[in-house]
Amino acid sequence: MTFRVAIWHAAFAFTFFITLVDGVDAKDISQLPHIERVDTRINTLMEEGHFPGAAITVMRAGQPVHISTHGMANLSHEIPVTTQTVFEIASLTKQMTALAVMTLVEEERLSLDDRLVEWIEDAPPAWNTITVDQLLSHTAGLAHRFERTVHDVLLLEYSRDDMLTSAKNTPMVAEPGTDWNYSDQGYFLLGIIIEEVTEQSYANYMQESFFRPLGMEQTHLLDQRKIVPHLAQGYAWNNGELKRNRRVWQFSLTSHFGVMSSLEDLSRWEAELSNPKHINRNALEATWQIQRSFDTGRQCDTWGYARGWQAQIVNGRRILNHGGYSGTAYIRDVDTGLSVIVLTNREDTPNAMNPLSLAWQAANAVDSSIPRGGYKCWE
Repeated sequence: MTFRVAIWHAAFAFTFFITLVDGVDAKDISQLPHIERVDTRINTLMEEGHFPGAAITVMRAGQPVHISTHGMANLSHEIPVTTQTVFEIASLTKQMTALAVMTLVEEERLSLDDRLVEWIEDAPPAWNTITVDQLLSHTAGLAHRFERTVHDVLLLEYSRDDMLTSAKNTPMVAEPGTDWNYSDQGYFLLGIIIEEVTEQSYANYMQESFFRPLGMEQTHLLDQRKIVPHLAQGYAWNNGELKRNRRVWQFSLTSHFGVMSSLEDLSRWEAELSNPKHINRNALEATWQIQRSFDTGRQCDTWGYARGWQAQIVNGRRILNHGGYSGTAYIRDVDTGLSVIVLTNREDTPNAMNPLSLAWQAANAVDSSIPRGGYKCWE
């Protein structure tokens, strides 16, 4: 398979990115932002990591310096990835949920010290001391997975009430505030709080408050019944073979992993994060602040989990990153303005290359001060 295909497959994609690059003649394709050494790295890693397709951008201060698409969005129909291909971004959703929560805090509609039980009826006694901030920083003592299964197999359909009941029945893994445990359950419960505060569904609140104002027309929450133009098929690498990943479950509330988006739309998102005009800057900066520091080796000043982001501070530079299980990665250097977004359709598994590897290599190809393998702050 040839993994790299043409960058531009649609006039809309061409027009959008031209508007982000000052001084480029729309008729001069050779002037589109592109860095060959990024392609060289990505092509090699895609072969090694068995990624069917990918869409990648590297940006500085909200402006693209590199855009490329590689491989196939759908292998069965040989449909190539474009900048309009829609991917599940999975846990990259968490930084969006965290921003929504911090926006409500800035609007004084919610407090970080609010207890979870103030917003949820009939909560188990074990939740009595859990705060909103502990949910944001994965320090609430909650388990990661919580959805009801049958013989460890997920159901096809989950209502909001089904999910909340399952969350209430899931045993705690630690006392609130005493340890760090990555938790989808915690970010699901943040979605419940957002809905209670705003009296809207999480999906509607995100559309009205963020996606629609930013022109993110391809971005929506997971809906397996929806006809989604340009939707990528998901794959998994198992036992030396690439297979469809069968992510066909429907969850009514997916504040922990459910946003679907394209490279075009996420480039709009990054442009806004880089130079906030619509979103609340104080709310945004609050999502960068480390809430739970981890043991640090020699490579970093400190590192830990912020709110929806892993945060690493290296020689004073604040570098955020996060991955998504469906095959996505996002890196933001908030001090230099460099950012990388990687969207792939091969889910992350223990026996396969992590999509963050592509993002770190792309970042290094543009800024050699960033290690090719990323910062290993624990060493």
